[in-house]
Amino acid sequence: MVEGRRGLGQTFSNRTFTVVNTLCMLLFSFLCAYPMWYILVLSFNEGQDALMGGIYWWPREFTLGNYIVVLSNSIIANAFWISVLRTVIGTVGSLLVTSMVAYALSRSELPGRRPITLFFLLIMLFSGGLIPFYIQLIQLNLINTFWVYIFPSLFSVWNMLVMRTSFRSNIPESVVESMKIDGAGYVRIYFTLILPYSMPLLAALGLFTAVGHWNDWFTGAFYVQDINLQPLPTYLQRVMSSVEASNMISASQINAAREASMYNPAAVTTKSVRMATIMLTTLPILLVYPFLQRYFVKGVLIGSVKE
Repeated sequence: MVEGRRGLGQTFSNRTFTVVNTLCMLLFSFLCAYPMWYILVLSFNEGQDALMGGIYWWPREFTLGNYIVVLSNSIIANAFWISVLRTVIGTVGSLLVTSMVAYALSRSELPGRRPITLFFLLIMLFSGGLIPFYIQLIQLNLINTFWVYIFPSLFSVWNMLVMRTSFRSNIPESVVESMKIDGAGYVRIYFTLILPYSMPLLAALGLFTAVGHWNDWFTGAFYVQDINLQPLPTYLQRVMSSVEASNMISASQINAAREASMYNPAAVTTKSVRMATIMLTTLPILLVYPFLQRYFVKGVLIGSVKE
């Protein structure tokens, strides 16, 4: 009887913990998801109506006018494609260059690999500062060019250390040696063995790199003066922080929309257009996550468990 009561008590405690833990996680998930849902609702609601408040769960006056204004803005469309190009090229280039360095440093036959790794670690911990970096960009003629988004971010020391550890601990040395016996060189081993075997890791690190490229507004704000070369986060930050934000809705766009009778231009406000712009900025990254989810967890856990 005592053991039965003790088992019943443990079962009740486990159930209580499970219920409380589930409720806390649901509350936390709601607090994380609701701000995004609120922005989505405001982006589909008429701006003038939204100024009256009272909109929490769904649009009160549904409209696509906010998105029409954003998508008809040539500057925003150009900034969107700049963000797409820098994210794709920057992510692929960074993974390629960083993985090459990591593969070289993972080989025990590389002379001086320990001092080289220590050098990379030191420059990661102690940077030269913003002014020397800016002077270097000027000397390389990267200021006010598209390549200022690409070349400075081609190599990541942290990602290199993670890749090097993964290459050394998770890729069997016997397979590498057998490929060498068959006449394969380092380049062939890298492309036919290292990269395919490390796809989960590359997917996880690539996702982090892509999010960093997509959300980066600092580079475009300080190193690019040409508005046609600024990415979407930089343009959005400038619009949201500038006193000239009301100029975002141009008279020509409103007149064109009025003639086409697509929506009510008088109901569009700067705030409602901002909400639509935020959604368009966030949506591409949200769409990428489901496709990389199966690689993400496996890639993060690679090297964490040893047999």
